[in-house]
This record gives sequence, C-alpha cells and structure tokens, in this order.
Amino acid sequence: MRVELKDFQTDAVCSLLGSLEQMRTMYRTLSGSCTSVCLAAPTGSGKTVMCSAVIEALFFGSDELGVLPDEHAVVIWLSDSPSLNDQTKSRFVDASDRLAQWVGDDRHLETVTNNFCASHEELECRHVYFLSKDLLGKNGLLNKGGELNAGRVFWDVLDRTIKDPGRNLYVFIDEAHRGLGSNRSKGDSSKTIYADLIDGLNGRASVPMVVGVSATPQRFEQAMRGRFERIQMPPVQVTPQQVQESGLLKDTVELRVPEEDESVDHQYLSMACERFREACERWDAYCAQEDEPSVSPLLIVQVRDKIDRDGVRELCDQIMGHVPSLNPAVSFANVFGEHQSFACGKYIVRYIQPEQVQRETPVRVLFAKEAVSNGWDCPRAEVIFSERRRSEPTYIAQLVGRMVRTPLARRVEADDFLNSVACYLPRFNPVATRDVVDYLTGKKDDIDGSAVKDVIVKPVRVISARPRTQEDYDGELAAYEASRRAVAEWKRRESGHQLSFDEFGHTRFFDGADRGAGHDTPDTVVPDFGLVASADAVPASLSADMPVAPVFSGESAIKPIPMRPPAELTARDRSFTKEEFAEIERAFLSIPVRRIPKKARNQFKSLLDTATLLVDAKWNREAPDEVNERFSKRLAFEIDDKSSEYLPVRRDVEMTNTHTVVLDMLHDNEVTESTEEVLTDDEGIASAAREADPRFGGKELTKAFRKLMFKQGVPEREVNLMLASAIRVPSIMSSLEAWAAGFQQEYIDEWAPRRDVAPERIRQRFDEIEQVTTGSRIKKMEWPNELTLDGDYPCYPRHILQDDNGMCPLKLNDAERYVVMTELGRPYTVAFYRNPSNNSPSVFSIPYTMPSGRVSLRPDFIFFVRDDADGRLWPTIVDPHGAYLGDTVPRLRGYVDYLREFPSVFKQVLAVSDFPKRKEYRALNLLRSDVQDAIMNFDGTAGEALFIDESLSFKYGEIE
Repeated sequence: MRVELKDFQTDAVCSLLGSLEQMRTMYRTLSGSCTSVCLAAPTGSGKTVMCSAVIEALFFGSDELGVLPDEHAVVIWLSDSPSLNDQTKSRFVDASDRLAQWVGDDRHLETVTNNFCASHEELECRHVYFLSKDLLGKNGLLNKGGELNAGRVFWDVLDRTIKDPGRNLYVFIDEAHRGLGSNRSKGDSSKTIYADLIDGLNGRASVPMVVGVSATPQRFEQAMRGRFERIQMPPVQVTPQQVQESGLLKDTVELRVPEEDESVDHQYLSMACERFREACERWDAYCAQEDEPSVSPLLIVQVRDKIDRDGVRELCDQIMGHVPSLNPAVSFANVFGEHQSFACGKYIVRYIQPEQVQRETPVRVLFAKEAVSNGWDCPRAEVIFSERRRSEPTYIAQLVGRMVRTPLARRVEADDFLNSVACYLPRFNPVATRDVVDYLTGKKDDIDGSAVKDVIVKPVRVISARPRTQEDYDGELAAYEASRRAVAEWKRRESGHQLSFDEFGHTRFFDGADRGAGHDTPDTVVPDFGLVASADAVPASLSADMPVAPVFSGESAIKPIPMRPPAELTARDRSFTKEEFAEIERAFLSIPVRRIPKKARNQFKSLLDTATLLVDAKWNREAPDEVNERFSKRLAFEIDDKSSEYLPVRRDVEMTNTHTVVLDMLHDNEVTESTEEVLTDDEGIASAAREADPRFGGKELTKAFRKLMFKQGVPEREVNLMLASAIRVPSIMSSLEAWAAGFQQEYIDEWAPRRDVAPERIRQRFDEIEQVTTGSRIKKMEWPNELTLDGDYPCYPRHILQDDNGMCPLKLNDAERYVVMTELGRPYTVAFYRNPSNNSPSVFSIPYTMPSGRVSLRPDFIFFVRDDADGRLWPTIVDPHGAYLGDTVPRLRGYVDYLREFPSVFKQVLAVSDFPKRKEYRALNLLRSDVQDAIMNFDGTAGEALFIDESLSFKYGEIE
C-alpha cells in the first residue's frame, strides 16, 4: 500500500478479510452457499482506501496483515455511476502500489465498456472490473451481443466466470444503500439490474460473494435478507468516534448565516475570501515550520444554476480583490455539468474533472453548482461560499460532507484553526440551516452516515487569554511599521536591481543587467519578524525611528513578508495579570496524563516501524540495519538455546507421513495398510518457511536472517527449515517477541527526549508507537492556543480561552452550569478550563476499565484556585457526572488509580452528581483516603450509594 492505514482501518480490513475467507470456504465446501457482508463505515472514514487494501491482500496476500492470497480471486466493483467508478479507480491507483504501479496501469484495474465482451469470454483472476449498472440497462449494448461484442452478452461472461472452479468472484457494491431492493422490483430498473446481477438473470448462476460498501448499511442488510438462500455475515462496523479520533476528519464545520432575511451575498463572499486568505497564510506557515509538503487551500464557490459568464466574472473580480496573489489564467476552474472551459474577461475558468481537483493544486478557486458528485472529496478544500437558497439544503450539505477530510490525514495540533471547514451561506437563515446540521451529524435516515463531530452555526473564535499591555501593543506596532517600510523599500528597488551586503554590512546596488543569465533574485520567504512580544524585545534595526532595509542572506536580498497591523487591545488582554497567567500556565502544564496502552498487532512490525521513524526523524539512520542484524543473531541464538524443543518440531517439518493402502487382487483382494515417513521436498519446505514472513512483520527480518545464514555457509534448504520450524516453537516465538519489545523500548527511552522538539508529524507517530511499549506512558498536556466554539450558548468569564470581550461561550447542561457558577463564585477561583472531549494534546484524560476494555474519562472542568496558606495557584477538578450512569463506579476507580499514582498534583478533586428528588448536589472528595478505599472495595454496580452515604460525601453548593 502507498498509504499507511489508521488503526481502525487496519482492524476493519482484517475483519473483512476474515469474513471473505469464511465466505469463500462456505462457497467451495458447503454446496455452493452464497453469502454477503457489509462494510459499514461513515462518510470520510476512507472506505475506498480500506477496500483497496482488502482487494490488494486478496490478490497478492499481505505479510503485514498475515493473509495469504486467493490466487483465484476476481472482483467486480459495481456502482450506479461511471464517474464514481472513475474516481474509485483513481483512488485505488493512489492507495495501492500493487494494484497499479503508475497512473494508467490497467494490468489489474479495468473499466467495463460497451465493447467489453468482444475481448472477454470470462473475467480474469487478479482483476478488478469497474462496472456501471447503466451498461446493463434495457438498451445497453452489453445485453445485445452483436458484432461489437463478438456475439457475447455480459450475462454469459459473468455466468461462465461464476461456474469456473478456478474463479472466486467477489462483487463489491459501492454506495450499497442506493438502488438495491429486496428481491426484484418491476418499478425500479436500478433495483432490477442489481437483483439480476446478484441473483442471476434467467436461471444463470448467482454471485457467490457480495460485499456492500455503505455509510448506512440498513438498506443493504434488508435487501440481502430478502435474497433466497443467501447467508448474511455479521457487518464490519466502523464507528464515527473511531474516525474522528483518528484525525482523518476536521474537528468542526462552521456555518455562517445571516440573522435576518437581507441581501448579504457581497459581504459574505468578502468574508469567505478573507477566511480563505487566512487559511492560505496559516497553512503556508505551518507547512514551512513543520517541513510538511505544501497544502494548497481551495475556495469552493457554489453558484446558482443559471449564472452567466458575466456573473462568474464579477465573482472572480471580487475574489481577486481580496486575494490578489491568484493567477487569472490558472487559479480558477469549474465542475459544471456542461463540462466546458470558458473565458470571462481576463479570467480562464477551465473545466476539471472532480476527481482531479485534489491533484490540480494550481487551482485555488472552484466553481460548482449542485453537489459535485457522489464519492468526491477534496481534503484541501477549506472554505465554501454558496449562493444556493434555503430550499436546497441537501446540495450544500452533500458538498460540505465531501470536504471534511484533513489535508494531512491527521489532526493539526499546533493550530486548531486548520482543523475546521468554514461555510458562508448568505441565502440561508438559522432555521433552514438546521437541515444542513442534521445531514452533517448523521441525523437524517436518508443520507450517508457522518463522522463530523461538531457543526457550529454561529462560530466564535476564542484564543489564549495571554495578557497584553499597552507597552506590548506599542512594540508590535513598531515592528509592523518597520516591516511596512521594508516592504515598500523592496517594491521600490526590486525592479532592475539586486541588493547585497558587503563585508562591512553596508548596502550596495548592482544593475540587474550584470547578473548574468539565470541569476534571478530568489523569491525567498523569511519568518514574520513581527512576532515580538514587547517593545523591549524589538531589535534596534526595527525601531520606529530608523529606516529599515530588507533582510539579507549571503549575497542575495530576501523578500520581506508584509505584516498585519497589530490587533487592538481587548478585554481578553486584561483578564489576567502576567503573573497570574504564568501561574495558570505552570499549573496546567504540570498535570500528567497517563495514556491507554495498546497491544501491538505484531511486535516485530512495531519494532520495524520504530526503526523507520528514527530514520524519518533523522535521529538514527542506522536503526533498520541494527534491528535486522540483532534480530538475525537473536533468532539463531534462540534456535540453539532451545534445541530440545526445536529439534522435534524440525523433524516434523522436514518429514511427511505417507499412508499407503495396497489391494492384493491375487490373494482375494487382501488389503494391507502401512505408514512411512518421506522427506519433504524443497518446495514444501520453502512454502512452510514463507509462513515466517507475516509472523515476523514482513519479509525484511526473514530476508536479513537468510543473508546472515548464507554468509555463514548454511544451505538454502536448511535456512528454510530453520525459519519454518522456529515459528512453530512457542517458546522461541515468545522469547523473540519479548526481545523485540525490549529493543523497541530501548529506542523509545533513548530518543524520547527529542520528541518535544520534533516536527508535529514525528511527535504524533512517536506517541502512537510509544502506546504499544512497556514504558511509563506518561505525558504532559499542551497549552491550548485557539478554539472555534458556538456563540449561540451562554458566555462565561475567566476561561483560559476567550473572545475579544473576555468571555467564552460554552454549551453546558444544568449540572455543568451549576458547577461553573458555583466555582466562579468562590473568592479563591482565578480561572477555569472546559476540558474538551476530543483527542487533542490539550485534553486531560484518565484511563479506566470497562467490560469492553480500557477507555478514557475526560473530567469536565479544571479550575485554578489560590491556596490561602502558601499563596500558590493549584489545579482542581470538579466533574459533574450523573451517579445513575452505568459507568460511574468504573470511572471513580479510574480516578482513584490515577490519584494514588499522582497524589500531589491537584488541590482538590470532586466527583459531583445531582439528585433531583433530594433537590441537592452531592460530591465525593476523591483525595480522601477513606473515600478511595470505599470506592475500591465497593461491590455494587449503582454509584448512587456512594454519593448518598453521608460519611463519604457532602452537599455541594446551595440549591438556588
């Protein structure tokens, strides 16, 4: 695979492959039993990528997944749209290096066309055939035979393929919730075509194995239940939570609509352009800082149906006015149904196929009308402006639903702004917008399931309430003025001249004609030198009363970047003193977080992944060679050390028992039977040895072992015997796995100190790998810098993230609101933090055990309180969680485990629950040892008993 699967994707792929193996066995051994299974995964989960991994493993096997190939596999990929098939085929090429080695490689991927049957009597093994159901319609040429198809019809090609014992046919139905009815439906040709193909047309053979791919599996499951003699396998489920936690999707979708019915199209497009420009700037800064491939953000403009060229030109003019860096000749494109490029004024708006938009990075503004198409997505799309009216919410919702993929296939931790999509809907109102919200959050039964976590209708940006004084503002203003003069000086001098420094640091000028051919002034970007905290930190060269020349690097002038003017001082800047903020930050960053450990799918693969990470991070380029060498020597040692267990297994592998039956026809058909041992041939030994590849995480380690043995003069047959036998000795394998885990931990311990200064993508991979090691799994939270929240909710002061008014809008239930008002009313409370429910590095979580496994609790609030005794600022937890909930007791035990490990981190930890019948809230102080003992020794399941026990709990606050 060209792409690395997320953990949930790997789990789904393994489960689906397991189901297909069972289905294949049932078909070949249980009188040709036909079966079906559904891959049920929400929009944005990467269903096509998962299917490409499944098909690649079917065709070629997978060492990583421990799967052997089905050499007789044939796949039909069926959809209701040729364009959807084209997009799927394109994604297969992007995802799988074995299905296609280059764009246009059709050796394993073939599109069924009108003359397909002319060159096909049967479908070939290890081929994916992309079939649109329209080709099988009443007037379809594939149904008619004729000269174009050499007299063959597709149904006979399909029938011969199914009946061939050397073919195992799998039919994948894309978007399987559409166009598929239970049994046959005369009123719907789509359902009839699907039914004919699955059930067999006019007595032809039924498709043996059907895989439905859908975000909403109910219709597919119902349709399969209506099939005669078709066995349904349990669906392979991917949950929205798994997708969201993986970082594949943006955290939030922001919807901006006018409060009143008024004409705001021009204003909203201006707002969308400003947001788009900011997205471009932030992505450029992030990619430069993190050494990531450039992300080219895309603005989508969804226009009315009958817009003319003058209308498009006016939109282009307005967009260029806000984003002048766009190129009129290449930056604009359309995906209109007319499939035509056109010119309007100075702009070339070329037509582009939807599946090519992501690759065509010079295109920065895309015009669309309705939804672009099913199956299309574009992770670099950041902003939508739509002229659609409130009566057309589905068009908008479908388009937004295709834009929620993150450009880097992971969450951006350094800048929360980049984890959102912004939509500007000037012709909607808050009431009509609810349909869009319901679509995106998966609340409508007739649309795709969704993994979008938050849809915000009235977005408000809150940022860290770091104090700024007038002195700070003056320093920022001085830096801005200095940069403005530098930019003006650059523009004045750049035509015909190049600037350089002489040995004394003075500016010299060279006529451009003397540079020589190809010696152009580099358009190099320098960091924004406006990042100055106070006037004291402003360099003398940037002082307000001194002219500033451009910054220089070596012999070439470096183009300065224009700065934005500093933001005016707001109430947020005055919420805390600098001393208070420093204490809050110290207390926040002191809180340790224990991660939930994960079991490595394959300990050897995990070790190899660690070595690869060290190379990618440029920390240890020799790590893969070290792993290969040490593994090879360790395996040889284990074989020698455990010879008493190894040798009997080796003999079993090397020898094969043969049972002989002799019928003596000269002596009354006397029958004699005997068993003898024969030597397994070389191919048999080699085949057994190949089983070691998936056990050791792929071919890399077994190849290294072979190399070492060959170097020592060991024959190939003996090396194969050693590998085949070693993996069949449990003690050898357990020792090797323990060695691999220990070696991996050595790497983690050695290189962990560099994690915090590594690029974000390296840090995230390091954290993922560290989760499967045996180390401490302790990390610190990262300070939150920015969030986008819904401004429709009440606002609260003293949150560590605030809007310009010094407030933070929060969606709270009654118990949460009561806790916040109670704690903010205490004189010693300085600040508080609403702990998010996502997986960002700014979330505080505690692992606890449920019957289903280890999960995380996220306390609702962290308050920062002043200790009267020593004046120190401490973090405290107040967590309102209903005692009646089924997870209350396991959660409380999770708290106790954490607090016994870290008893001195918090000043107070309260678990709070409301008791409406008693008209009171009660709390448990989880730092009390007697409360901790009672929780750990509690043998009941209902947590209310702990809160009602007045020897353990107390009344929290006062009921208003």
